[in-house]
Amino acid sequence: MSIALKTLCSENDNVFRLTLKAGHSGVRNTVSWVYMLEDDSIIPYFHGSELAVTSGIRAGSDPDWLGRLVRLLYERGAAGLVVNTGKYVFRIPADVAELCDELGFPLLTMPWEIHMTEMIQTFCTRIIQDRHESVLLDKALADALKRTGDPERNRQVLGSHYDPDGSFTVILIHTNRTSEDIWRPEGREYVFINSLRRFKTMNSMSGSKFGVIELDGDQVMVANNVERSKMPELIRIILDVYRDAVENKALFLGVGTEVRGIENIGGSFQRATVAMRMALYKNVPFIRFEEMGFYKILFSVRDEEVLYSYADELLSPLDTEGASKGDYVEFLREYIKNDRSLEHTAEALYLHRNTVNYRLQKLRALLDSPLKTAEDLFPFEVALMIRDIREHTK
Repeated sequence: MSIALKTLCSENDNVFRLTLKAGHSGVRNTVSWVYMLEDDSIIPYFHGSELAVTSGIRAGSDPDWLGRLVRLLYERGAAGLVVNTGKYVFRIPADVAELCDELGFPLLTMPWEIHMTEMIQTFCTRIIQDRHESVLLDKALADALKRTGDPERNRQVLGSHYDPDGSFTVILIHTNRTSEDIWRPEGREYVFINSLRRFKTMNSMSGSKFGVIELDGDQVMVANNVERSKMPELIRIILDVYRDAVENKALFLGVGTEVRGIENIGGSFQRATVAMRMALYKNVPFIRFEEMGFYKILFSVRDEEVLYSYADELLSPLDTEGASKGDYVEFLREYIKNDRSLEHTAEALYLHRNTVNYRLQKLRALLDSPLKTAEDLFPFEVALMIRDIREHTK
């Protein structure tokens, strides 16, 4: 949980008389801190989601300064800009307002007689208070996901933000630690949350809630009361926020199943973890648990040695047949892949049909199986899957 710009502005009956002039679609942006800004020299040090406040003193000598400032702040992922009007800036130029509307970047004004320092101090105090509440909420969410702690206590704490009786879907976001810039760039969490808030606003999803926490080195997103039809768009948002990791083939998402009730969120998290493991195995950006087919079972087994011993037990007779006698493991794989067709297996392996027939007879003897039906081949197909998974894990 984090505080939104709209919330800060509306609290205490808008005592600072803030007026939203442009960029209305970004009014739910998260605010991480508030800074006084009279030039653009410190903007490169912004991490994301900062709210900038300026008197506009530079605008008097440079009419284009305000527009450039908006662009720079937007590029750094700032939450918005407050202009103290009445001395240096008397009105917001039309082109600047149009730019903010185009970017969805909130631009607010505050009368000159309101002290900027008082507003900044009040807002920052409120942000600190919100962070304390977020720690408690994140701890309860982590306990619910991992099925630890007191369920009743978790439900009570989480009920302040989520609909505990609603639907929940968990998405696990894993990023390979190949680069610190890819792994955890500063401010990514705020950019992520801001994107989710804009998603809610644009789709009129007032009853939907989102949560993003770090858990065991990964990011976990919880979607509460989000229609299934919206999930593809939600995944696109994640891929966009982690665009650098996607481009480096370092991002892997696992999408869990939808469950009802906060008490069952651990099940969705567990399935999201299974799906993420398969995304790693397949080297694809995301996989939904519901689409995993038989792999659901393989990746859900926690004791991997049980799987490996099963595969070795079935395929070990082929391991004793060296390369000089033919690669019988590869032959079995192609025979299964080509649905027991001798002709297609011969084409795939560039072998004569007679050679394929000879090897098939040898294979049947080694495996002590007729290998004639799909039922005959199924155990060996599973064994090959397991070996592929083990090889990938290595």
